[in-house]
Amino acid sequence: MTRSLEGNATLTALDGSVTGLNVEQLLRRLERRPLSGAGDFRNGRTPFDRFTMAIKIANGIATADGTHLDSAAVRVLLTGTSSIPARDFNLKGTATLVASAGDQGFDLPFIVQGTWDDPIMLPDPQILIRRSGAAAPLLDAVRDRKARDAIRSAIDRLTGGSAPATTSAPADNIP
Repeated sequence: MTRSLEGNATLTALDGSVTGLNVEQLLRRLERRPLSGAGDFRNGRTPFDRFTMAIKIANGIATADGTHLDSAAVRVLLTGTSSIPARDFNLKGTATLVASAGDQGFDLPFIVQGTWDDPIMLPDPQILIRRSGAAAPLLDAVRDRKARDAIRSAIDRLTGGSAPATTSAPADNIP
């Protein structure tokens, strides 16, 4: 029966909260220490001033083209699909720590995949690496052939040999 669901739904909520996730706390932690990991993010609550969601359902697949959560501290935009029969998510979004006096703000793209009961939330690793003072130069070095060759040469000198030859350069494919 759920495979044949059709319709549209719009939800607007004011002055509420999402329980089970504190987006502001998570973003502040990742802003300070981007590579520290998200830790246990499945607790707390995220208060909001306004939450809006518009969903179109066709053949049991709910499609959200612009779900917004807005508060003084954070904004979250979410799009994607959810299969009602399979009870799973395939969503992507951006969580924004709103700029305040002395802060620049912080945008973090992320994805949500998996089941309704146990979704997996993954932040964009390249954004976190770029925000890390120690790791950002390594990402740039991997993308830059001259720097990559210099690093390989230094490793060769330290180890007294040459690195094993590779058949392709996967680092060239990094976006």
